[in-house]
Formats: sequence, structure tokens, C-alpha cells
Amino acid sequence: MCLVFWKLELKRAYRRFPQMFAGAIALLFLAGAIALLAGRALYGDAAVGRVSVGVVLPKEDALARQMVSMISSLDSVKSLCDFRYMEEEEGIKALREGRLSAVMDMPEGLIQGIMDGSNPAVRILLPGDDWLESRIFRELTEAGAKILGASQAGIYAGNELYRMAGMEASVPELERDLNQVFLSYSLPREDYFRYLKVSATGDVEVPVFYGISAYVLFLLLLAIPASGYLLPFSPVMRRKLTLLGAGSASRVWGRIFSLGSLFFVMSLAAIPVVKGMSGLLKIGAAGAAPEGMLGPAAAGPVLLLVCLAAASLVVFIYQAAGSLLGGVMLLFLTVTAQHFLAGGFLPAVFLPRMLQCLVPAMPSAILMEGVQMILGGSRSFAPPGKLLLLLAVCSFLAILLERREA
Repeated sequence: MCLVFWKLELKRAYRRFPQMFAGAIALLFLAGAIALLAGRALYGDAAVGRVSVGVVLPKEDALARQMVSMISSLDSVKSLCDFRYMEEEEGIKALREGRLSAVMDMPEGLIQGIMDGSNPAVRILLPGDDWLESRIFRELTEAGAKILGASQAGIYAGNELYRMAGMEASVPELERDLNQVFLSYSLPREDYFRYLKVSATGDVEVPVFYGISAYVLFLLLLAIPASGYLLPFSPVMRRKLTLLGAGSASRVWGRIFSLGSLFFVMSLAAIPVVKGMSGLLKIGAAGAAPEGMLGPAAAGPVLLLVCLAAASLVVFIYQAAGSLLGGVMLLFLTVTAQHFLAGGFLPAVFLPRMLQCLVPAMPSAILMEGVQMILGGSRSFAPPGKLLLLLAVCSFLAILLERREA
């Protein structure tokens, strides 16, 4: 009886295919616009302006001025920062008026302190609202302090080792050699940007990341045209189905498998459209899907699992809403809110740290990880395991709601 009921549910679901297909066309254009515009907004031509920094130097300290001049000549600093020498009161006033992004207050005897190990602190003044340019300058100063601290730690460790070995006479030569090594690493910092590419979107390119995000959003919102199919059964219908052997678990699983199969067919139908848009979105290095994709034999089951997990979430949301309008509103609000928390609109690295800990538990993040596995060719069992867990949790909650309403 359960198999007969599932067959009828599948037939009832596919009667919604024309409405879902029409909705899919509109959602595809929306998803394509998101993938195209979001990547440009994230890494545009003018992501950040120049960082204006006021420098307060101690009087008659030529070494400090020479050190600031050397720092400002570094390519990683020169490409972003403009240094202006001024008095402390003038710098604080300019900072409050928004004409400066930061103020550096150099202490007396800075160079001598670095050489003798006393290390006097350089006071950095930042505005209270801490805008983007100020945050970038703070990252630059913290990175410079860490490089200097690591260099000093290496020199002190070498000095201690030579003294323990009774080689005090060789300490000056050691310091000279270590200084040369550390300076060769710390000064030409543009090498880090040349050979180590860091992206906010992780292991995938920005267009590919937003393509995956748009697909997951497309998949979850695709249920809106089929909202009539997802309405809970009436009490009389539930009792009749229970008497015939189709209990609450069978009813929920039948709906999940039917909706999941619709999602799977729509995803396969959307592949030619996505390939046609790939040149516009510049997915991958040559306008195609990234190299190393899973083969059809492995990608098919993973994609089906993604569709079933998405269907289980949608069924649970409609089961919790209990009505057509409530289901549409709850689905839209829930999907968009958790998609934002999952880093779908803005990558997780840009979210507050309190929200970053929620990212792995968000359904959109789990679905995106499954799609990324298909495109990246990963053989890890973690994404399918998370998808199975999402499917099990959402179906269990939907079954509980179905039993409560019965």
C-alpha cells in the first residue's frame, strides 16, 4: 500500500511540473544575476580607497623618520597608504573629522628600543566606527608587528643557543646573518601576493562560488510554484490513509521523494542553460566548469542526495506552516535568512565571528558543500554524510509534525 501511495504522490507531484518549470525560468535569471553581480561587487575595481595615515614623529629623531620612510616605500604599503607627517593634536583632529584613517604616534628611541630588546610600543589611533580603510591599516600594522616579533624571537633564541654552547664571540656574526635572512623574507612582501592567492570564497573561484550559491537558492525557492502540492493533508484524509496502511512516515517520505525527484529533473533540465550562461559568468578558467569534476556515475547520486536533502527541508517548512500563504512566507524568510548566515550572499569570512560558528550548521552551507564536491571532484565522505544527516533530521521533524496534526 505504501508503494501505491508513493506512486500516486509522484503522479500528483508531476502534475505541478508546468508551474514549476515556469517558475524555474524566472529563478534561473535571478540566480544568474546574483552570480554575475555579486562576484563583481565582492572583487570590483575599486574595492577600497587610499588609506591616509598621519604620522607623529618625536622631535629631532632622524632614525624614526628614516624608518617610516622605509616602511612607506614597501610595495604592499605604498599601494594602499599615504603617510602625512603632522603634530599629535592636528592628527587627532583630522582623525575625528574623517580626513585620516589612522594616526601613528612614534615613541622616543624607537630604533634603539628595537635593537636593545625593550621594544617601545607604537601607538595606533583608529576612528571609533572603524571603517574599511582603518581595518586594512590595522591588519597591516598587526602583520608587521608579528613579522618583527618573529624575527626578534629567532635572534634571541640564536643568541641563547650560542651562549649555552660557549660561542659568545660568534654572536655578532649570527645576528648579522639572521638579520639578513629575516629582512629577505619581510621586506619584499609582494612575493606573498604573487605566489600565494587567498580568496574569500575558499577553494573555488568567486564566479563558481556564487554559481553554487545561486543554484542552492534556486533549488530551495523552486518549491514555491508547487506550493499547492505541499499543503498538509486534511484530518479526514490522514485517517483514511492511516487505515489503508500509509502512516505519517510513509506520507512524509512519499512527499520528500516526489519533490526531490522534481528537483532532480529540474536540475538536469537546467544544465544546458547553465552551460550557455557559463561564458557570461566566466565559470572556471576557460568559461567552462572547473577541472576535476566528478564523473556522471558519481555526480548523479550526489546531486540526487542534494535534491532530496533540499526537499526534506522544504517539506518540513510547509508542514510547520500548515497553510499555503504561511508556507510561502515561511519558506522565503527561512531560506533567505539561513542562506545569508551560511555565507551564500556574503562569504563567511566577512560575517561577524559570532555568526561564523553557525555557518557549518546551516542547511544552505551543507547543500553548497555537496554541490562544491561535484564541481571540485572531491572524494571525501563528509559532504554526503552531512547531506544524509540533514535529510534525516528534517524528515524526522516533519514526521513528528505530521503525527501531531493527525
